[in-house]
Formats: sequence, structure tokens, C-alpha cells
Amino acid sequence: MPLFYLMPLLRVPKIEVETHKVRSPDVVVPTLDTVRHESLLYTWLGEHKPMVLCGPPGSGKTMTLFSAFHALPDFEVVGLNVSSATTPELLLKRFDHYCEYKRTPNGVVMAPSQLGKWLFLFCDEINLPDLDKYGTQRVISFLRQIVEDGGFYRTSDHTWVTIERIQFVGACNPPTDWGRKPLSHRTLRATTQS
Repeated sequence: MPLFYLMPLLRVPKIEVETHKVRSPDVVVPTLDTVRHESLLYTWLGEHKPMVLCGPPGSGKTMTLFSAFHALPDFEVVGLNVSSATTPELLLKRFDHYCEYKRTPNGVVMAPSQLGKWLFLFCDEINLPDLDKYGTQRVISFLRQIVEDGGFYRTSDHTWVTIERIQFVGACNPPTDWGRKPLSHRTLRATTQS
């Protein structure tokens, strides 16, 4: 059955767009498509599933995602603009600003510093990292490990760190665009698990 049959009946609200706000990047004009997309994203984000949105430049991926983010309670969005130079170490430094490590009876846990809140790590341009000599994208492989295994090994003391209340969301242009690399099937599988 097509997806649009499974979605609840959505109504496009009528709004008055003030002319001076038309150029603002955070104004989402409700159309049938934007309302559907936001509803679907809101559901996925609410279930804390990792995801990657892929589409051509200017299609509204980031704008629609942030509109859905703002509809959720108890969260913090952390952006990471991924480039060819982004490394797992840079990603861990980003976590250090918003998360804390706690030693528990079950081991070391990394969770957002604010109690009860979720941290959404938004990785924009996720398919820009260069391939290493083994044909992998280190930072993407590291993200995949965190998603699939629920944590990572901390290299400083060789300790397994479990993550809690951290969700990964990515956006990218098609791999046919200049400078983009195709995401591996293993990475795509990790972001589409049920």
C-alpha cells in the first residue's frame, strides 16, 4: 500500500506570510508536500530513529528538518557541517560540549548534559568526507558503529562508552553532485533499521 494512504488525513493550514519575512530561511510555507514531510519526519524523530535525507540542493531538506525539530519537546539540536576533513575525533569534541560521561554499574555512559533532554546531532552534507586508502569514510563508519552498536570504544583508556538519548540525523545531496561520495550500503542500512 502506498505510504500516503497510511498517513493520517492532513490539512494544510492557511497562513499570512509577512512580506519582510519571505526571505527568512526558517519560514516554511505550508503546502501539501511540506505538511506531509514534516508529519513523517516528526513521527520518525519522535521514535528516535536515525535517518538520512537525500535530495537536490535547495529542496528544503534542512528547513523541513528544523521545522520538525522545533515541534518536538525536550531536545537540543547540535549541528555538524561535515566536510572532507571531518574526523571521528572532531565528532567526539563536539559531543564533549553537549554531553557528559558517567560511570555506572553497567559501564561508562555518555548522555546529554541536560537531564531528560535528547540531543539531535544533525550532520549536514554527510556524504562529503573523503575515502581513505581502505575505501571507507572514517567519520561515517564511526557514526554507523555508534548507531548499530549503541556506543564506541574510547581510545584514551580503551573503555566501551554506551550512548543514551542521542539521535543522529543527516542530510546530503545526491552522490552524483560534484564532491559527493555515495554512502555505503552498510551506512544506509543502519539509518533505515526499524
